[in-house]
Amino acid sequence: MRITFNYIRNRIREHSKDELLRASYRVLNDKRKHMPIWYVFLLMKWTYIYGGERKPSKPLTNEKFSKLLNAITNFNQEHISSFFSDKDFSKVFLILHSQQFYLQTSVYKEKFATQLKLFDTINGKYNISASFKSKTGISISDFTYMLQATWLFTRVNEFNDIKLRYYGHLSKHFLDMMAILLNEEKVNAFLKLLVLDPENPEDKIKNYKLSIRNNDLQFMEQTLFTLYPFQVFDSQIKVIHNSVLNYTLNYYIYDFLKSNDDKFTTEFGQRFEKYIEFGIKEMKYKFYPEVEIKKLLPKNSNLVDFLFYEQNIYVECKAVEIQPYPSINPTDELLLNSIKDSILKAYFKQLLKVSKYISSDKENWGIILTYKKLFWSQFDDLYELGKEKFKNHPNITILPPENVFIIDLGTWDRIVHLVKNGQTTLLELLILAKKNNSLPETKKQAFEMHLDIFEDSSLDLSYLQTEIKNLEIKK
Repeated sequence: MRITFNYIRNRIREHSKDELLRASYRVLNDKRKHMPIWYVFLLMKWTYIYGGERKPSKPLTNEKFSKLLNAITNFNQEHISSFFSDKDFSKVFLILHSQQFYLQTSVYKEKFATQLKLFDTINGKYNISASFKSKTGISISDFTYMLQATWLFTRVNEFNDIKLRYYGHLSKHFLDMMAILLNEEKVNAFLKLLVLDPENPEDKIKNYKLSIRNNDLQFMEQTLFTLYPFQVFDSQIKVIHNSVLNYTLNYYIYDFLKSNDDKFTTEFGQRFEKYIEFGIKEMKYKFYPEVEIKKLLPKNSNLVDFLFYEQNIYVECKAVEIQPYPSINPTDELLLNSIKDSILKAYFKQLLKVSKYISSDKENWGIILTYKKLFWSQFDDLYELGKEKFKNHPNITILPPENVFIIDLGTWDRIVHLVKNGQTTLLELLILAKKNNSLPETKKQAFEMHLDIFEDSSLDLSYLQTEIKNLEIKK
């Protein structure tokens, strides 16, 4: 029998929400099982929508639950198989990346300071912090403080000298402590944002803007629990899963404002560039900002954001991410439409053209900086997709695609740290990445993997010290 969405939905309708959710948590908490957790998250989402619709509910046996979860696991595998049949393996891995890799997000204390810097400390034409508070009832500084405190609480079991224990939920003792450090009103505002209440989840599920509307493809979507990582269940505020929470800790403010404030994207782009400039100055490299680059080019030329003119490294900031549907159905047309005005434009119309005018007789390098990690980290993986769309571009030998790298903000901060502390230079890292990527056996999918040869340590970045201090939890 071919498994259909209607079949799965009808099985979910037969059982109560509580029984289905409790069984899902047992799977998520069982370290011995290696069930792909993204399928469990989908079952929980559909449970909220359809669970218990048929009365009376049938008892949920272990056998019935396993059969239901296996049905979801094996559901619509034809979609991925279709890309295998076309032998377009990079697109298969893009689908898997979109479905799974966000659940491998790491959290470091500097991530909270970075968010506070970007969304609150850096001044801009538009007050992001005021917008966030008007929509949520809590300031970005207090919200970030709570995020960091929650992260520390979920790690307390790693330390023997702390009496608090973490058992998969936000304990009353922890919440009481936060109410003392902030106040009860702020803690309640924090929880109101991040808790999915099983008694009334429909509005939050319906308003989740990253959801894939096609039910047959939802098994590949980013789970809505990245916006709602907590759930009221069995009289506790449970953490649905630490992997989901880790993503929330890194990206909630960005995702929330991007979905709820039309003015946010433009303002964030400007702040993103200011943040990158802090890092450039930290490395003590000589550079031109966009206003100086403009003086070197013909009138009305395309520009880039920064140029390290002694190393011929051109930098363009693009706070971009691939839209949900093209990520899980990456046809050439959908991918092209998704990134033609961002990543592809950055290379063909900006980096390539500017380097032609300024240093066409030298070896040039390019960096496209993004806020989140993308699937691609070297531009030659995208060159074939864009070359037909951008036909009137300079000869690519001026800046070959293999000399251009896509680097996320977290990796950029680590690069700044390494360069500042004399462990390497930016040019040496780009040369290393190009060399590694020239062979299949040493090619890296993410740029940060090229940094694995260096010791992983706390970041020593002067431009984050004020924010780190402001986020310290006082005893």
